[in-house]
Amino acid sequence: MTQAAAVRPGIGAGPVVADICVRGGLGFVLLLHRRRDGQAAEELYFSTRRDDGSWTAADHLSGGVLGIDPTDGRDVAGVLRGRPLAPFGESETELFTGRPQADEGCERLCFHEVLVGQEVGLLDVERASSGPDAEPSRFRKTPTCGVALFALLPGERLIVRPIVDNGGAPGAPGQAYELTCSDDGPGAGPELRPADLG
Repeated sequence: MTQAAAVRPGIGAGPVVADICVRGGLGFVLLLHRRRDGQAAEELYFSTRRDDGSWTAADHLSGGVLGIDPTDGRDVAGVLRGRPLAPFGESETELFTGRPQADEGCERLCFHEVLVGQEVGLLDVERASSGPDAEPSRFRKTPTCGVALFALLPGERLIVRPIVDNGGAPGAPGQAYELTCSDDGPGAGPELRPADLG
């Protein structure tokens, strides 16, 4: 078992924060819990950052029953079947972003949930968007649970590469996956697919 797997919390003792994603003045939290009927479930919340740097009380965006427990290594391995990553859920919603290109300040955000294998210690993420205000950037994210959350603005594109934990030392990045949020308007859904990096 890797260090990444050893520290992953389970939902048996109560709700756990699966992941947090901050985009400018918006913060998103993915919560996993077990319902009274025993089913694993998720809830997505958001908050906005005030001018003084504090956050507003969280509002509920969405939620639902999951087909597996993403904190259970056997459940995750059964879905991944040897892959380090797989799409786990996607949704979209309209929120006030306040960006100048937003229609009356509101934009459609796309949320991607990615199931992460226990052997993955880090996710190497490249923001590869195009557009007038797009700034390519790269960051790393440490999965603390079996699910990673990404929030994308219209037209954004992320390249996500899993980095397997080799006994405490990160290995080479694995196969790249592309997450997108089309800006073609309503009905254009988010996607997760292996990236064609040619």
